[in-house]
Amino acid sequence: MKLAVYLGENLVGHLMSTADKGVVFSYDPIYLNAGLPPISLSLPLSADEFSQKQCLPFFEGLLPEGDVKRRISDYLHISETSTLKLLQELGGECAGLVSILPEGEENKTKNVYDFSSLNYDSLSEKKLAEYIANINTRPLLKAKEQLRLSLAGAQEKLPLTYVDGKYYLPKNGAPSTHIVKPTGSGELSSLAANEYICTKLAEYCGLPISKTELKRIDDVEFLLINRYDRICDENRFLRIHQEDVCQALGILSDRKYQNDGGPGIADIYKIIKEKTTIPLLETRNFLRYVVFNLVIGNCDAHGKNYSLLFHDGAVRLAPIYDAVCTIVYPNLTRKFSMKVGKHYEIMKINQDDFRLLAEEMGLKSRTVLDCYFDIAENVADAFERLKEDLSLKEHGQTLESIEKSVLKNIKVFS
Repeated sequence: MKLAVYLGENLVGHLMSTADKGVVFSYDPIYLNAGLPPISLSLPLSADEFSQKQCLPFFEGLLPEGDVKRRISDYLHISETSTLKLLQELGGECAGLVSILPEGEENKTKNVYDFSSLNYDSLSEKKLAEYIANINTRPLLKAKEQLRLSLAGAQEKLPLTYVDGKYYLPKNGAPSTHIVKPTGSGELSSLAANEYICTKLAEYCGLPISKTELKRIDDVEFLLINRYDRICDENRFLRIHQEDVCQALGILSDRKYQNDGGPGIADIYKIIKEKTTIPLLETRNFLRYVVFNLVIGNCDAHGKNYSLLFHDGAVRLAPIYDAVCTIVYPNLTRKFSMKVGKHYEIMKINQDDFRLLAEEMGLKSRTVLDCYFDIAENVADAFERLKEDLSLKEHGQTLESIEKSVLKNIKVFS
């Protein structure tokens, strides 16, 4: 099997399965000579072929993970271990600027799209609610047969376009502009409200976020999130290239947690310091992201939850995303996804661990401690603002539970 890999309109190279070497990737010679950026920091421009070990972390990282991947694989009758076959089915609309098509298929992707009936089909609220309600039997990423959509992650997501209060599905290679994330079920039935609350907390702390709305259609609740890897300018849309930190470091998705061989805080800090255009700003933002996740008790902030954006020759850190207070759920782990100093266990992390973390990042311990106390104070104050948020009028108990868990968490750290 041979797949063509594009960044926007440009053919980047080919991803191939071979009998003796497994999956390999090669840059197209024309792309190499065009002065364009590499598709990944882990795949620098080179005429040499990249081995399966080298290229799979980036390309597999474009696909969903875990149960979502299994459901989609079952639905498509494709083995979940067959990365190329899944990319062939789902790679038409990936995160960032990447699209992956069967060799010989026309690349309809353009750099800029107008919002018109040629590029977008109207999607009724009733149909959207139906897609969300049927996610277990009909995965969202394959909601419509002609769509080829892939978003990485372990949660169900539907990429769509949202303009002037109405929903649309992209076609002819047009980009989506928003992500729909359904709420969870059972113990996690408050998940959408939880993420909304934590995203607003991040905003009130001055962290870069993507606009997030808590929506409901009849009894179906979901988040509507502006895609940070899209630019919308007067009903003209374009994609921005991006990759998560695991992809940038050449680490497979199933090793996204540090304890499984994934990146630690200092590893991510280092690549941000070395590769971003304004490292002083971006490393500061990253430290604030990490501390914020620690303060709110988000124990699932792993290496795939931090990303880099590439646009107009600049590299910057993406806004914070997937911010959830996981410690509010009794059956979820209390271990932070990355070690802080000597500890993973969130209740054991103390000021000595912050000092050790600062040393690992080459910072003064006061810098990390001041960041922590600043974020902790702002989060505590932000809960008062959230109590006036009309989107949460039916989620008073969830807000109260999260506030109680977070304030207890802060008290332990202080």
